[in-house]
Amino acid sequence: MHFTCSALTHVARRLLGLTLTAGLVLAPLPALAGPPAESGETAESSAPAQVGGNVAVLKFSGDATEAEDWRTRVQTSLSDRGYQANMIKRSLEEAAEKNKCRTIDDACLERIGAYINKNSRTAYDFYIYGEVPTSGPGQIVVYDVANKARVVELSFNRSALDYVLVETVAPAVAARLANHQAPPAPVTPEEQAVLDSLDEPERTPEELAQEEEALRKAEEEAVAAFKAGVDVGEQTVDLRGDFEQFCRKGPREDKETEQDDGTVTKERDLRPVCKRGPVFGYWQPRAWVALSLTIGAGVSMGIMYGLAAAARSDWRQATDRLESSGLSGDDPNQACDGDTCYADLAADISVATGQIRRRAIVGDVMLGATVLLAGVLAIIIYQDRQAAKGYIKNEKELRALSNLRIGPMLGEASGAALGFEF
Repeated sequence: MHFTCSALTHVARRLLGLTLTAGLVLAPLPALAGPPAESGETAESSAPAQVGGNVAVLKFSGDATEAEDWRTRVQTSLSDRGYQANMIKRSLEEAAEKNKCRTIDDACLERIGAYINKNSRTAYDFYIYGEVPTSGPGQIVVYDVANKARVVELSFNRSALDYVLVETVAPAVAARLANHQAPPAPVTPEEQAVLDSLDEPERTPEELAQEEEALRKAEEEAVAAFKAGVDVGEQTVDLRGDFEQFCRKGPREDKETEQDDGTVTKERDLRPVCKRGPVFGYWQPRAWVALSLTIGAGVSMGIMYGLAAAARSDWRQATDRLESSGLSGDDPNQACDGDTCYADLAADISVATGQIRRRAIVGDVMLGATVLLAGVLAIIIYQDRQAAKGYIKNEKELRALSNLRIGPMLGEASGAALGFEF
């Protein structure tokens, strides 16, 4: 009996241990979440604003090919944001014409929204219209049909060489519409403190002026260093062929530059004058002065030689009078005939000869001056044309540098792309 009771006691203890173990394992675990919500707080009040809806994408106006491409990108970006975006066959202008709008104002936009929903199986919350020109200003607008207001107005300035704008506008339209429906949370005090720490301290007008001057000098030095390191190739100059491209129609515009030491240097405007043509257009003022002096010397030479020729006529008449008088300069008995003497007639010849000589000498001097001034004029013309060639060559190099394009190149290996426009 003792053995039997001990066995029953051992079995009872084992059953009690198993029962306690099972109770601990199968008992419900304590709640691990945060404190219970206060009374009155609901799931709807803490849920974020809903983003989405039906969007009608009207035909964009402007360049037909580019506008359709942009419209497709806008539809794709809206779909990626969770909107149901559908293409509409009509453009804003066509819809306005259907609604007999004289001008596309707010009332017309409201009527267009009602017209779109009336003629569609889908009830649209928004519709989008836009203008995408080949180049110049354009816009894309999102209109809220229910609230009767334009909620997104995105303006841009398009260039034919801009390949980045088309990639960024469509996502920007979708992002702005989403932000309109679910505005981002306001800036927290901690974030505002970080933003305030990024602001630079206020500077005095003197400090701002010094900074602007330092930036200007740094920019000039950077541009000069860049241009010095870039070889755009030899630029050919044709003074006749390049005349129309570089000539000026207005007055001369000389540049005066004040140096650091206070001296002023003057840079002459070397652009040719359009109205003078490619022959005389390159002449600088000194060339015209030299031409005037040369012409004056040539005219003076002609006058003096003309006067010398007129004096020769007087000399011929005096010589004829002496020969016809029959008087002699060697025989005193035949030296005079009444009041007419050989010495007087010979003196007339001498006076006429001296006059011819003096006028001819002055004419010879004017001839030498004319030749000398003509040589100076030729040298000045050559120098002016060479200076014009140098100016046109520099301008062509600057234009070649201004057409330089540098941009990032993305691919398997990052880098940069360099190109010229010819």
